[in-house]
Amino acid sequence: MNRSHWFLFPNRELLFLLLCLSSLGASAKIDYVRVMFNRNGSNSATIGWNQLSGDEVKLYYSKSDFKAEDYAKCESSAEITTTNMFKGMNNHFVRLKDLPADAACYFVVVDSEGPSERYWFKTTPASSSERLSIIAGGDSRSRRKTRVSANKLVAKLLPHAVIFAGDYTDIDNETKWHGWFEDWEYTYSENDNRIIPLITARGNHEKSNEVLIKFFDCPSEKNYYSVELGGDLINVITLNTENLLFGGKQKSFLEETLQEHSNFYWNIPQYHRSCRPHVKWKMKMRGPKQIYRQWIKILEKYGVQLVIECDTHIAKITWPIVKASGKKGEDGFVRDDVNGIVYAGEGCWGAPLREVDNARSWTRAADGVNSFKWIWVDRESIEMRTVDYINEANVNKLTEESRFTLPKNIKIWKMGEDEVVHIKNKNESLSK
Repeated sequence: MNRSHWFLFPNRELLFLLLCLSSLGASAKIDYVRVMFNRNGSNSATIGWNQLSGDEVKLYYSKSDFKAEDYAKCESSAEITTTNMFKGMNNHFVRLKDLPADAACYFVVVDSEGPSERYWFKTTPASSSERLSIIAGGDSRSRRKTRVSANKLVAKLLPHAVIFAGDYTDIDNETKWHGWFEDWEYTYSENDNRIIPLITARGNHEKSNEVLIKFFDCPSEKNYYSVELGGDLINVITLNTENLLFGGKQKSFLEETLQEHSNFYWNIPQYHRSCRPHVKWKMKMRGPKQIYRQWIKILEKYGVQLVIECDTHIAKITWPIVKASGKKGEDGFVRDDVNGIVYAGEGCWGAPLREVDNARSWTRAADGVNSFKWIWVDRESIEMRTVDYINEANVNKLTEESRFTLPKNIKIWKMGEDEVVHIKNKNESLSK
């Protein structure tokens, strides 16, 4: 109200009180809303947020859109599954099950102070006949302006999910995490509050496994688990390169999930530290040796064809490679276009870029580029591009119908003359 009109109200004290009450509003006080695919993206999801005030908290949701104030008309509601106080946040989670596949889920949080804004996300299709779009990357760490550009482009490219392989912040404290969650809100669709679901992994800058559990309701105490997307199309395998043991139970889990999902068209692992980092000093860390000794043989045994890595703050793509001992290979690998695995990474979501000083003969391309991987997956093949997101402001927004087209002005990092990595499904019985 214009201050020049105050003289019209004889009881200014009462007016001041009314204005104060109206500014508070009858709405739930929450922020940092996020959605995670922690088990099966076709029929379940976890919704999380920071509860700022209020009590008697409940989630209302529907497959049809609605106004926040009409929450009572929603088809479904759910009680809070779990809460925790962590790094200055009052984290609340609701685990939703038995959701319809390939469907919108609109929701509001309602507490003693009223309803929140309306948010929504979509489950993935339940049939492998439907193509999926995935964004993969990590290392968002310290350059907030840079990572916001990446986050804004996520909203424009409209993937079915984001695979994030660790190092969210640089020093893992309360202030840094508040900043990270504030910036993640830029992945919401503008003016629509559509949220892209996350599949999270731990990096070396997360001080403990507790971080993924408290912030993302990670279903595994040790931060290794798998998530099914698109029916039997993709099994995303999240591994933890910060656990003391790469062998033991984690190694057993890796082999077991690959066995259980041997009928899936694609098994795609993600983990933080790179097996063969393209920044030389990173080879001295224990991660590369342990990954090579404990996991690579298993990945090759079960026909894995693509692995997502992070950690070194550069963009890299390898040719398909396999383990090779002695003089046959370089640094333990040799190119094999028939049986090999493509390793993609290595984490450029806002962390300080580094210089590539450790390329090998089987490196297809590597450079310091602010980027993430944009991956289109169907039964027969994978198309993967490395997106330089810095010109995000000039990129057009995609829709559900145009999701598998390149938007105007998007900048794709070139590997020589090539912009796309094509990976053909080598399991002929599955790809028919």
